[in-house]
Amino acid sequence: MESAPYSVLIIEDEYPARMLMMDYVMNCPELKLAGIAESGDKANSLLSEKKFDIVFMDINLPVINGMDILRSNRSQGTFFVITTAYSEHAVEAFDLDATDYLLKPFSFERFRKSVEKALRFLQESKQMIPDENKNQIHLKIQSDSAVFLLPFPDIQFISANNKSCVIHTTQKDYETPKLLKEIEEKLPNSQFIRIHKGFLVNLSYVASLRYDKGGSYTIQLKNEDETTLPVGRSYAQSLKEALKL
Repeated sequence: MESAPYSVLIIEDEYPARMLMMDYVMNCPELKLAGIAESGDKANSLLSEKKFDIVFMDINLPVINGMDILRSNRSQGTFFVITTAYSEHAVEAFDLDATDYLLKPFSFERFRKSVEKALRFLQESKQMIPDENKNQIHLKIQSDSAVFLLPFPDIQFISANNKSCVIHTTQKDYETPKLLKEIEEKLPNSQFIRIHKGFLVNLSYVASLRYDKGGSYTIQLKNEDETTLPVGRSYAQSLKEALKL
């Protein structure tokens, strides 16, 4: 099966189980571990900030249980695999479109079957849904009074502003009542990359990547203001790869 790799989120509050899942994921070359959550509220926060291909999720979680997470995120184009010691939620999970249901303890071989099933569904879904960004050359945003078509090369970066976003272009800034995650899905990932939970950046405008002694990263943009933006630690490696550093 073709390697992507596909991004994975692990949602598990028990340390031994979490470490086992991390080991399983890292032993699958098609997968890339892109997030870990130990509680339901952290899981919902990550799912609102970033698009994951596959989520491996326990049910009994602090704050928000896994079934509620599945219920609220089932239509986001992410494939959920339930990992639990309890069988009584299986029917409800499949009713909510869970991809698979793994009963603990499970072997790597059983985990691998779930991975292959999820990858098959992912590839089928990509064949069914056309890539809307492939031939696009601009981002369409709407305000109260007008619709703007912003050429991709003119967009320097996008910042989150509570429940809206600001599109920073070479001419002016545009505010739109969209979440950063929604904007990200409309941009070509070969040109734009998430560098922080609150920022997307056009790679063409990155002038430098700086590493501070405290362990944090920042980038400086090639624009009139020489804008400096923070880089989240979980996004630093992806940015380095995109910049071929």
